[in-house]
Formats: sequence, structure tokens, C-alpha cells
Amino acid sequence: MDYDAIVIGAGSGGLSAGGILASRGLKTLIIEKSNNVGGCASSFAADGYQFDVGACIIEVPWVHDWFYERTGRRREDYVRFIRNDPLYELVDMMDGNRYLMPASFEGVAGLISRFSPRDAESFLKFCRKQGAVMDRFSEVMMQTPQGRIRDMLRLFTKYPRILGSMKYIMSPYSKLMEDLFEHPFTRRLLGTPAVIGGLPPSLQSGFMFWQCYAEHVGMYYPEGGMGAVPRGMAIVFGEFGGELMMESEVKRVIVKKGKVKGVVLTDGTIITAKVIVSNANSKTLYERMIGEPDVPKAVIKGLKSYEFSPSCAVGYLGLDYKIDLKAQHMMVLADSRLLELFWSKMFDEGIALGESVGLISSPTFVDPTLAPAGHSVLTFITMAPRHLKGGRWNDIKWDYLEKGINMVDNLYLPGIKDHVTFKTIATPEDFENRINLLNGSIYAYSMSIMSQMLFRPSNRSRCIKGLYLCGASTHMGSVPGAVASGIMTADLALNELEKVV
Repeated sequence: MDYDAIVIGAGSGGLSAGGILASRGLKTLIIEKSNNVGGCASSFAADGYQFDVGACIIEVPWVHDWFYERTGRRREDYVRFIRNDPLYELVDMMDGNRYLMPASFEGVAGLISRFSPRDAESFLKFCRKQGAVMDRFSEVMMQTPQGRIRDMLRLFTKYPRILGSMKYIMSPYSKLMEDLFEHPFTRRLLGTPAVIGGLPPSLQSGFMFWQCYAEHVGMYYPEGGMGAVPRGMAIVFGEFGGELMMESEVKRVIVKKGKVKGVVLTDGTIITAKVIVSNANSKTLYERMIGEPDVPKAVIKGLKSYEFSPSCAVGYLGLDYKIDLKAQHMMVLADSRLLELFWSKMFDEGIALGESVGLISSPTFVDPTLAPAGHSVLTFITMAPRHLKGGRWNDIKWDYLEKGINMVDNLYLPGIKDHVTFKTIATPEDFENRINLLNGSIYAYSMSIMSQMLFRPSNRSRCIKGLYLCGASTHMGSVPGAVASGIMTADLALNELEKVV
């Protein structure tokens, strides 16, 4: 064999798996289609500005620490995290008023108490009793690979206390807001973040409320931009002799008698390995890179049943002045009925609404080195359908960008459009073509409760020996989840190769 392990894709999951495998002395190769590492959690430079491709927040930072600890390194020596406080500057669509979302639980309760003391107490009570429970459960989830019923049962065996909180996990997010809080402002304040998980409040799991809790435990931004995170992991990988092959694409995974043997690149090059770890979307892996007869029909049928998570478009602006901000991130507060309406228009009807800017990030607020002196960087994210009704993204993308800029100017930062010196946009179609983000979906598959854990493609293939999956399309999705999936997958592969973890 040419290598002990080949990793397909240098996303967060692929880098974490590759780094750990290499640190155990395995000859490891990571093959990446693009010219950059990190996928949608990376950065790019243009006209002197440094932009985040997609992800712009670090949550659950201890997952990143796990990777470095497992490789005998210290995260601080490779990437430093800057804490966000306050977390957001909020614009309430109901009355136009602005609020700061404090980092502390007590600060949030103080904001809520201006409208409802009862809601403030309910929020603190939830965080004290349920937040810590969900925090511990998520930690267990991120260390327990999934593939069979017994794997899911292991979660509850490791942490049986979570059974008392299942009503919060299984309840729709919108119902949880109604059950816990009485005032419309509180429901807007704590309900709007549901869409960050890629679903409207009526379809989002109540478990997503843990994200609100997690943000107040600690929300960060990496010094040097989001690209500093995968770059740090890639450096560790290289220090252990790992090889990174950029701008090369895997066309096919070689399978013989039910076991992986290697990969074939698009240029015809054949590279062999004992195990394959795929950070590619599981549908791409099984349907395109392998296919029948090596993949059972039941597996193909199961993959076709998965619903994609929503896609998004991102606008990137370079500005010739220092924006007057009170926080790195800005977000709109909207009534749940309005969120449901936007959702149905965009994803059920395939309509691109350029006026749907939901999250704004200006990382120069915490790291001025990302732009020329006196300038600022700003990105804005809009939920957007991958497939448009009666058109293509390339036909409307620049008009869509202008609508987004106008909304930012009208609602968030008046006068900003007079200071734009650089602008561009990435659409769902761009994300699919450039970084293999199938369907442009930010979380690969739906983040509903019935698409989590056991119900996501297994970390260890159940039909092909020596094949492992990590990244957003397997257990357990999201950026920290992708890093955790790489760690879990590396451990599974190490066990097969009879190496000491």
C-alpha cells in the first residue's frame, strides 16, 4: 500500500482525522480538491481584505482543544481565540430598537427583565438546571460514534440524566419558546437563533436552544480570521509527516471484495491505502465515488431519503472606513410567523429574497489586521434556495448582492453603501462548485432531531470494510461537530489498524 490512510477532503473533519492518524505514526495523505483548507470554515484574501468564506463564529471551543491535546500539542501555540462580549448587536424588526446581547447569563436576564421579570427568571432557571445537562450530553455525543442502535443506547448509558430532559430536546423550538416564556420580546430574542441551525422555529428541535446556552458559556473568533483554524490543524498534520495534496480530486474509491483498496484521481492516478476516511458528503461518496454494485441498493435508497439542510448566500464587503459597531456580530430579531413566511417563500417556493439578511459579521471589530488601516471587513449571510424557481443563480447573483447591501444600509448600518470599495458574493451554486458543498447545504443534511446521531450516515461504513466517514454529513454536523467527527473516526480507524490510541 502507498499509505496507511487516505483522507478525502481537507475540511475540519478531514484535518482532525488526518492529524490524529499522522500523530500515531501512520503514513497519511489528505487529498483536497480546492487550493485552500477548511471548506466553508476558511478564509480568502481580496484587495487587501481577509474574508471568512462562511462560518464566522467559534462555539464549543473545547472541541478544538481536544484535537490538539490528542496530538500532544497546545491549541494556543497554533491558533488563538478572542472572546466575543457582547455577543450581538440586535435590531428588532418590530419597533426598530437596538439591543446588545450580553455574554453573561445574568446580563441576558437583565435585558429580558426590562420586558418580563418572569421570563428573566425562567431563562436563568433553564440555564441553571437544563443548560449544564445539555452541555454534558453534547460532550458525550461528540465522543460517541454512531452507526447502530447500540451506539445510541451507549449515549444514554454514559449519561442517563439526559432522559429527564428529553421533553426539551424533542419539543419543537417554537413550542419550547411558548412554554418557557410569556413576552413576545423574549420569544423574538431567544427564538430567532433557531434559524442558525438551518430550520424554521416550527421544525427546529428544542435541543437547538442549547446553542443559546453554549454561546453564553463562550463565543469566540480566531485571531487572523476563520482560516487560522484549519491552517493550525494542517500545520500539526504536517509536523507529523502528513502529506497534503491540494487541487486534486478523487473520482473513485476502489473497492474489492467489500474492502477499500485506494482511490482514483480525476487525472487517472491510482493511490492505494489500508483505510479511507471521507470528509466528502456521504451521498457523493456512496453514489458517485463508489456506486453499485459495491454499495447495496438499500444504502442508496436510504441516502436518497435524506433532506438537505438549507443553503445560503454570503456577501463580502471591503469598506474604506471603520464601522461604528458595538459588537462583531449583528442580527435581526423577528417574530416567528415572519420567519416561517420567509422560510416558505425561500425553500418551498424557490424564491431568492435578497432582503433576507439575517447575520452580519465584521471581524475587524476584534481583529483590525484583517483589513488595511482604517478600513473594515463585513460579511452578511442570507438563507437562500439552491434551486431557483425559473432561473439560475449566475443570472441574478449581482442584483441579489445589491439588494442585500441595500438591506444592510437601510436596517443595520445606514450609509454603508457609500463606503464599499470591494464587493463580491458566493451563492449556493458557488459553494457547491468551489468547495464540493453538495446542494450548497451548510449542514449537509437537515438538523432536525430525526436526522441526528443514529439517523445520520454512520462514522464507520456498515457496508464497506476500511471506509470511514467524518464531516457535516455524518454524526454530528456543524463546525465543532465536524472536528469531533474527525476525532471519533480516527479512533475507529486506529482500532481497525490495531494501533494504540
